[in-house]
Amino acid sequence: MYNQYQRGSRMSEPPEIITNKDLLYLQDALSWELLASKKAHHFASESQDPQIKQQLEHLAEVHQRHYQMLLRHLQPQTQQQNINQYNQYSQYRN
Repeated sequence: MYNQYQRGSRMSEPPEIITNKDLLYLQDALSWELLASKKAHHFASESQDPQIKQQLEHLAEVHQRHYQMLLRHLQPQTQQQNINQYNQYSQYRN
């Protein structure tokens, strides 16, 4: 799988295990996408030109979709971590 990634092909889904370094990068990517979406929306609201306003709103929507996609990729990982933490907690209680 690593060799395929090196050759430039895209992964169709996230790996089953995400490292802490991967999670930190994804947090940064989420921040970047959210900031880009907010900026595009802000500048669209400031624009007087309808064509520019429309393009900026479209750009804001694109970044919002990217944000949602990244968030969906993180949810299974977060759910599994919560399950693991709960299992560890219940083992200590008994």
